[in-house]
Amino acid sequence: AQQIAVVRHVVADLNLDLEIVALPTVRDADGLALSSRNVLLSPAERTAALALPRALKAGELANRRGDDPVAAARTSLQSAGVAVDYVAVADFDDLTLVAAIQVGATRLIDNVRLDG
Repeated sequence: AQQIAVVRHVVADLNLDLEIVALPTVRDADGLALSSRNVLLSPAERTAALALPRALKAGELANRRGDDPVAAARTSLQSAGVAVDYVAVADFDDLTLVAAIQVGATRLIDNVRLDG
């Protein structure tokens, strides 16, 4: 979602006659978003990185209950012991819970759309 927002902004700024089609995030069986950065993770770091999709899920569930999705995701990440760059709700096409973490030398970003 974050990368699409940047691309949309560039296309609009440059007045390009392009249609941007956003697709759902493709995930590995363990829930980690597919990314070229994943190959930089050691096996232990990959296990630690799984805190990111789990935290976004915790935020999504909190939002459904009417609770703060940012607080829920941040708490989940902090309890997993990963370095949190940010957790926020962004207003893209839909409200989207976005997060970035640092696992070893690798920075990972991910997001989940929030219903209503």
